[in-house]
Amino acid sequence: MILKNILINFLFLLSPVIKQQTIVSKMAVNRAVAISSQDFDNQIHNASGLDLVRQRIHMANSALTMIKVLHIGDSHIKSGFFSEAIMQKLNDYYGQKYNGRLFFNFQTVCKIGTKYTDYDQLNELNAQLKNDLPDLVIISLGTNDAFSESSETDFYQKVDHLISKIKSVSPNSQILITTPPDGLKFDKRRGIYTALPEVEHVTNVLIKYADDHNIAYWDLHQVMGGTNSMSSWYQKKLAMPDHVHFNAKGYGILAQSFFEAFITSMDKPN
Repeated sequence: MILKNILINFLFLLSPVIKQQTIVSKMAVNRAVAISSQDFDNQIHNASGLDLVRQRIHMANSALTMIKVLHIGDSHIKSGFFSEAIMQKLNDYYGQKYNGRLFFNFQTVCKIGTKYTDYDQLNELNAQLKNDLPDLVIISLGTNDAFSESSETDFYQKVDHLISKIKSVSPNSQILITTPPDGLKFDKRRGIYTALPEVEHVTNVLIKYADDHNIAYWDLHQVMGGTNSMSSWYQKKLAMPDHVHFNAKGYGILAQSFFEAFITSMDKPN
């Protein structure tokens, strides 16, 4: 699926069929949809941590440029509705902005049920990093840490182990962390879905780690509305009955929000 989209995007970039103002118009429409579904504080924090990526993007002013992205995560990116949508939006936008000279190549490593410690021990990740040497590594983990006991002990150190591994294997890769979305747990005794405090705990630890090490992060948990916001997303038919995952439309809105936050940071002058 990723390879298919890469080929489609490459062919698209070779043919100037859409003007830049058309892209901007579509962004405005999609932005209105996202705002109606609780879009808060939508920005890339510690954006200076992506300065090398920004510099490579601006190289497209004069030369053909490819930005290699490795997106690692759990079931939230397994479906393809999130990561692939981001790649498509970036290639549509920057393809027009730089007249076909800039292209984003996304690869994903995603395992259902994975936590930060799982990726720290995953040989497949080592191989991907060594072979691809990505310009940007996006980490979308934390949900399974929150829904298990993994986040209750030394979670900061678990995050550090994975980040340190990435920096060791691919030292020129820049890193962007996304916090986990809100998720609700079913209370069998009361028969209702309730907030899981560990989701907020995981989010806070990830933000602290990112701030301590000047690593860029996108606070997905806050963007969707914070604690208990999953209830609203489900009521608006944007989330699945498990109150943890989203449907295609929901992931599409999150992809749009990430895309807008990313280009806002990257389009700033050096």
